Amino acid sequence: MTDTPAKPARSYTKLTTGLNIIAAWLAIAAALALGRDMAAIVVPIMATLIAALLGVYQTIGHFDLRALAALSRPERKPRPPARPRDPLPEEPQ
Repeated sequence: MTDTPAKPARSYTKLTTGLNIIAAWLAIAAALALGRDMAAIVVPIMATLIAALLGVYQTIGHFDLRALAALSRPERKPRPPARPRDPLPEEPQ
């Protein structure tokens, strides 16, 4: 039976990402309530922030998945190099 690898200890979690995205949407709503001039400044910045947060979360998850896959691969022994000077074995007839 194989041991499962330890869960990665990182502080950037799904909860952190979700709370930051909710805060960005609240900032968008507040900017819209304050008027068109404020919305013209805040909405593009918050949309970029939301996209960046999701990108960072997916990237960190990708690195975690790669590390987990590397741990689950069995160690491969390197094959000895081919020796081209050795004759090929005769085929039985």
